[in-house]
This record gives sequence, C-alpha cells and structure tokens, in this order.
Amino acid sequence: MSLNTSLDSELIHLHQAPQACDELFSKITDQLLDKGIVEESYREALILRERNHPTAMQLETMGVAIPHVDVEHVREERLVVVTCPEGIVFNQAEDPDLTMKVNVIFFLLLKEKDAHLEFLMKLISLFQKTAEMEALLNTTSNDEAMHILVKNLD
Repeated sequence: MSLNTSLDSELIHLHQAPQACDELFSKITDQLLDKGIVEESYREALILRERNHPTAMQLETMGVAIPHVDVEHVREERLVVVTCPEGIVFNQAEDPDLTMKVNVIFFLLLKEKDAHLEFLMKLISLFQKTAEMEALLNTTSNDEAMHILVKNLD
C-alpha cells in the first residue's frame, strides 16, 4: 500500500507550539478517535510504546520521531504529520535515557504487521533529503505539506 493513500490534510498539523510529548499524543489521539481511525486503546499503547521504545532521531538539521503502535490499536491506515519548529522533547532512540528536541513527528498508523518496514524505508528516504525536510518543517500551507509528502512517499 502506498503511503500516499494514508495521507489526509486534516491530519497534518503545522507549526505546533512546543508542548509535552504526552500532551501532543493526547491531542492527536483525540482527533483520531473522533474520526474513528483508532481504537480506544490507542492512547495508552502510543504512550507506552514511545516510553519503552523511543523513536526520536537526529537528522542533519532537525530531530524527527516516528511514534507508532501495534496493528490491533488501528482501524484505518493513516499518516499523521506534526511540525514544531521550536521542538518537542522526546527520548532518543539511540539512548533512551537522553532527550532531544524533535521538529517533525510522523505518527504511523498501520493495519498490516509487516507494512511498517516499507513505510519506514520511504520515510528514511525522505529524511535523507534535507531540503525537502526543511521545506516540510517551514511550510505553513497544508497543501504544500501534502505536495511534499506525496512527491516523496510514493
């Protein structure tokens, strides 16, 4: 399945204010529950998974995170994107005892157990395109963000 079919402009949140990671997770979960995209169990699963297996990593010019949960907590495949130029503090994937500021968060909502590997490969390819990532972080237009994502995640 193409990542592009998982894109929805309503699930792109640009230039969010810095906030606690759990607060961001709660806001995203509320939206996903309202849309019927996730199960009630999603919130707790998301927080626990990120706490036990942090996903934040440093790219050349910014930090990114890829929070995700097991497939049983997801009803519909989607990709939620959040940008925060000032950064949101996450624990690091490499060393979970250390924190870092993350500027772009990709919430993967997958229905197939093995789909995450393909999705991660496409995201990693995007991560290596510094100019595209900078454009995504700096845009204030959901349409432009969608264009960047569609172009890079096909």
